[in-house]
Amino acid sequence: MEKGRRNERGTAVLYALLAAAVAAGLSVALLGFAHSADRTTGTESDRLRSEYLAEGAIEFGKRELQLAVANYHPLPTGGIASIDGIDTPYTVEPAGFTGTSADGAGIQTISTHYHFDATARFGRAAFRANRLVSIDQTPLFQFAVFYANDLEILPGPNMTIRGRVHTNADLYLGSNATLTLNTNYVRAAGEIYRHRKDDPGSSPGTVNVRQWVNDPFNPAEPSIYQSMYNRSQLLGLGVPNVSGYDSNFVGYDANGNGSFGDPGDWLPWAPGALEFWDPPNGYMNGDGHTVLTGEHGISELSLPGTASTAMYEPAPGGTGGNYDLGPSGIYVPVAPGTGEYNQGYYHDQAGLSILTLPNGTFVARDAAGNDITASLSGVVTLRQMYDARQGGQVTLTEINVGALNASGHFPSNGLLYAARYGVGTGTQASGIRLTNGTELLGPLTVVSEDPLYIRGDYNTTAKKPAAVIGDAVNLLSNNWNDTKTPGTLPTAAPTTYNVAMVSGNHDSSVGGYNGGFENLPRFHENWTNKVCAITGSFVNAWLSQFATGAWAYGGDRYTAPNRVWLYDTAFNDLSNLPPFTPMAVAARDVVAW
Repeated sequence: MEKGRRNERGTAVLYALLAAAVAAGLSVALLGFAHSADRTTGTESDRLRSEYLAEGAIEFGKRELQLAVANYHPLPTGGIASIDGIDTPYTVEPAGFTGTSADGAGIQTISTHYHFDATARFGRAAFRANRLVSIDQTPLFQFAVFYANDLEILPGPNMTIRGRVHTNADLYLGSNATLTLNTNYVRAAGEIYRHRKDDPGSSPGTVNVRQWVNDPFNPAEPSIYQSMYNRSQLLGLGVPNVSGYDSNFVGYDANGNGSFGDPGDWLPWAPGALEFWDPPNGYMNGDGHTVLTGEHGISELSLPGTASTAMYEPAPGGTGGNYDLGPSGIYVPVAPGTGEYNQGYYHDQAGLSILTLPNGTFVARDAAGNDITASLSGVVTLRQMYDARQGGQVTLTEINVGALNASGHFPSNGLLYAARYGVGTGTQASGIRLTNGTELLGPLTVVSEDPLYIRGDYNTTAKKPAAVIGDAVNLLSNNWNDTKTPGTLPTAAPTTYNVAMVSGNHDSSVGGYNGGFENLPRFHENWTNKVCAITGSFVNAWLSQFATGAWAYGGDRYTAPNRVWLYDTAFNDLSNLPPFTPMAVAARDVVAW
């Protein structure tokens, strides 16, 4: 009996030891499992973080490449993106494909593909990202109106814009009469507002926008318009609203049942704009939407900055330039790579450059850099005129285009660069003036970092592709004779300009209007009941640096013309674009792996 008890006790001890061993083993296993799970979780977190860094580096590189292409800078071959304090390198190289395509609005774009590669490491993980990116370049003069900043269209009399309208920011629409947008393309990367920017409580006039058709330039296509209602028009329909049918409109649920699909309901802006300005009922030739904003995925396009129009610009850091600023204040050539400045893009590419020096003389050079100043003695003269907007006399370098045609030095590549040393602001402003330009010897783009003035009919005989690009664009009529003085307002004569323009402007603010699109080209005469006819394209690419006088109406400033402004449909054919037409640039993902 005692022996049996001892055996039972021994068995119990054995079982206890076995149980302890199993428990210990389970504890070790559980601890190991927990540690392994923790390591797995940590590794996955590291992998996700490294993926985030690699993809972020490519996004950074895309933006750098997009800006370089837009601004005519050397294309990067790679770089380092600092994200959350972590440096991640990337590389980029051409992928060997370039082609031209057209979108649903008929805009033609030149696409070039690039391969991006980035490898990021974080903790115990690494991730390699590859992406094929398309850099899409769209000639700016395919747009009737293109703004880098807020676009305000608020004409006094009736106005029709036929052609594509785009802004990289917000679009403000109104009229003291009726504004008609005859196009299948109205785009804002920001918002669209049916009120004034300078007076948000004012939502004037009637705005009609054409419903989408495949080719609005084809007279056989249907022309059906929908009103972009202002505040009072919507209230008249029994619809409460803040500023009209625009990006502020949150919808109207007439019966309060939480749906916008019942009779009497109005959809909120984002879906409503798609429905309002889709193709007319029964239209069978494609599908699209005329009015789109950032809420619909419209994004900003990169444009060249003012550095592209500069006489000279600082060389990129560490690379050295080809020019230095001499003691007399004139840029002088030095050994390549040893200087601090380079010619701006348009100056560098010019087939003819005309620079007015600080002493009032000028120097002219052809594409090869040869001094041809003496040959242009009858082409270039110095003038002065009273510019009431700038507040005083401005000194001008006047270029007689007709004499240039006959000089034997018309730029063979169609690019003329002209600028003045020491161009100032306000009453110290100066500029470049084109005169006698009724006929151009060939296609011509005139570029300056200064304000530009065009005097009289321009490019009206045997019309050629033509453009002007400057700090501001001023239009003087056929009657202009430099006799304007403070307090006077000479009378304009009907004048025609066949030219695309890239101009600066100012920002509006509450209580201060910049004149809007209808005053992007600046006037200096009494144009009342006189026709100003412009056929071309209107681009506002930057804020004016030198022509800083604020917009004001009446007095000795100007009165408005009868505007007959047309988009030049010849620009729909890329072969008809003016020389060196600037591009709007986007970066688009094609495939990632």
